[in-house]
Amino acid sequence: MDDGDEPVPYVMDEGVLLPLLFPPPLPADDDATGGVSPSWVYLEDRAYVSPDAVSNSTTAFSTTTTGVSIHVSFCLARPPRLSYLCVHCPRPGDGEGAYRFTVDPQVLGTHTDVALLRVPHPNDGLHRGIKSYDYFVYTARPGPGASSLRLLPNPRVSPFRNEEVAIVRCSGGARYVIACLMPTIRRPMEFKVMRFDSDVGRWKSTAVSISEPVERDRVLPIPDTASQVVFHCTTKVITLGGTIGWVDLWRGILLCDDVLDQHPVLRDLPLPKPARSNRKSFCRGPPHHYRDITVVVQDSVPTCIKYVEMETRPGDRPPPRQRQPPQHSDDSDSDEEEDVAYYWKANIWSMPIPVGSWEDWQMECMVDVTDIAVDNVRFSELLPKIGDDPEETLRRLVTGFPTLGVDGDVISFLSKINCMDDKGWVISVDLRSKTLQGVAEIDERKNFLFERYYNTSEISKYLIKATGEAGTLVKTGVNSRVSKKKK
Repeated sequence: MDDGDEPVPYVMDEGVLLPLLFPPPLPADDDATGGVSPSWVYLEDRAYVSPDAVSNSTTAFSTTTTGVSIHVSFCLARPPRLSYLCVHCPRPGDGEGAYRFTVDPQVLGTHTDVALLRVPHPNDGLHRGIKSYDYFVYTARPGPGASSLRLLPNPRVSPFRNEEVAIVRCSGGARYVIACLMPTIRRPMEFKVMRFDSDVGRWKSTAVSISEPVERDRVLPIPDTASQVVFHCTTKVITLGGTIGWVDLWRGILLCDDVLDQHPVLRDLPLPKPARSNRKSFCRGPPHHYRDITVVVQDSVPTCIKYVEMETRPGDRPPPRQRQPPQHSDDSDSDEEEDVAYYWKANIWSMPIPVGSWEDWQMECMVDVTDIAVDNVRFSELLPKIGDDPEETLRRLVTGFPTLGVDGDVISFLSKINCMDDKGWVISVDLRSKTLQGVAEIDERKNFLFERYYNTSEISKYLIKATGEAGTLVKTGVNSRVSKKKK
């Protein structure tokens, strides 16, 4: 992209080439002089496709099945800032630029030091290879040039939904397993697992059964008002050591203790019952807006599962704004209504590991937006200015998509002034002190919708340089202009 080029609208429709985006610069306190990499990060699901090669200590190289060279690099930032993956596919020859895509490269999942990536075939023109993908496994190593990128054989099935697939590093070696739980069309409680074993090097599909008792229909029956009436629809995957949990954030978790078993067995763990105020909306629409689940890890050992459910209630009306004298007689009777932002609170539940029964869920704490203190001047200055003070601003923001931190002490939310705004912020709150712990503006070129495009990941702690410096950008091009989406 030359300086004279117009900004390219960022659109996500298949069949349209996505623009090449210079990744955002990392904050000064996250650069290579800022210390070691964070132990966990908020990692964006969708990668930047960069026009220039991004080179740092995490960069790894490979080749697609179509013979195109691919460079991938992780760019790490401390939460609540978002970390991201950069993909660069140079065209052959000097000065020929880079390939683009019709679909974003994706980070499908991470576990310890491995990440599963899905990369569409690069395109020279429109409507070519829209649904052709390669799968790669990135293995993190703490040194420049030490990380690797392995091209996997094609599973020859429809592309996995991000929510259905997990990658798990096996203990005590280099082995890892990729597992995708998919429903069958014959019976509502019948599933199969598509697996890739790195030691074997091929994909295999296996039927799985669910052990008795299956409790969710008793504990959390599907109401008559539900828009989702299936027994289980995976919306997130968690890993508890070697155990994989496919989570339906409405109703429960299907746990598999040994996915490599010849006849894998799933066991059902219902989630806590919804709050009374949320029962009318139970099993209606996507659950991510007000729900999340994560596994808390301490000293590399999973210790508990944490689950969050948000409740909302109408907030107070903002103080009336001073009216300006009417410019025309027709305006004298106008009476503008101001939107009332919904106040929220988050209920956090925990389940110890090893996992027991549904009765072992315990309400751990509750965070109400009206109780959150903003006692750090730097954080208050990063908030948008829509209230008389920072705490009023927090109450006025449209807030959702809770994300629990791996350390178990922090919860973050996606916030906007209005749902339809391009600009948004990730806001972190300390669960113990109920204070604001951080504010980070997101890149509206990609994340302009009111949806969450990031998940927690521990891969950052495996990307520390041998010198102890963070695995952050060494060389990149940064375009100061921001490309807007097509309105």
